[in-house]
Amino acid sequence: MTHVIEHSPSGRAKCRGCDTKIGKGELRFGERRPNAFGEGEMTLWFHVPCAAYKRPEPFLEMIDDQADDLAANDLTVARTLKPAAEFGIEHRRVPRLDTVDRAPTSRARCRSCQELIEKDTWRIGLVFFEEHRFGPSGFIHAACAEAYFGTTEVLERISHFNPALDAGDIHAIEAALQPQASLD
Repeated sequence: MTHVIEHSPSGRAKCRGCDTKIGKGELRFGERRPNAFGEGEMTLWFHVPCAAYKRPEPFLEMIDDQADDLAANDLTVARTLKPAAEFGIEHRRVPRLDTVDRAPTSRARCRSCQELIEKDTWRIGLVFFEEHRFGPSGFIHAACAEAYFGTTEVLERISHFNPALDAGDIHAIEAALQPQASLD
């Protein structure tokens, strides 16, 4: 199955990565998969950056396989996101990153350290890709990012998937991403 990158002919498709509409004429990535409900194949549509961040393997396959078939501008856009996709392959848990917010309660447990995430502290929401969709799979403390993802270089992804965050929030998240020193 060959994945595709093309300009959206209409504004009806929704991105599987960020759950927003893909506008008419906007560049989109289509991941081709066997149809789970019948014969043939189906296409899962993503904004190109969302595909690079959340589905790095098929995105890189498309760049390698379709490089000759893409328009020069489209190939340039895809190649600028290639390092982000390679980073997602190198750090296998990074594509799970989804939302970032302050914990509304103290009931959720961190998937990394298993401790409760205190109310009003920054937490990172995780998703798993299963059965053609992303399903929520819990949270981690922002300070546990290094232990869980193997890196703290995730601000670009956080900004992409959380456009409502302002500069102050991004600065606070950047500080929260740093692992806390042990008081032992």
